[in-house]
Amino acid sequence: MTPLEQLFRLEIEFHRRLRVEAPGTGDASSLHTSYALQAGYEPLLAATGRMTGPELKALKDRMLMAGDARDVMAASDSLHHLLGVSPLDSR
Repeated sequence: MTPLEQLFRLEIEFHRRLRVEAPGTGDASSLHTSYALQAGYEPLLAATGRMTGPELKALKDRMLMAGDARDVMAASDSLHHLLGVSPLDSR
């Protein structure tokens, strides 16, 4: 599993847990930061390197087949932000 795929799966899990265990949470940025630190995002982000929009879109499309679309879409948006890739580049 590539570092990007690991990050994507962690993001999906974060958004699933947020939706199921803490519905209605307004600003979840501090929860997300805590989760990222505990899950070990830093080395994964470093290992991921530079990503392009099409690479993220291809992974998102694969993940949509295996998970809840709400969580996959939220994870995709989050990764675009974390990796500094414009969502417009993924169309």
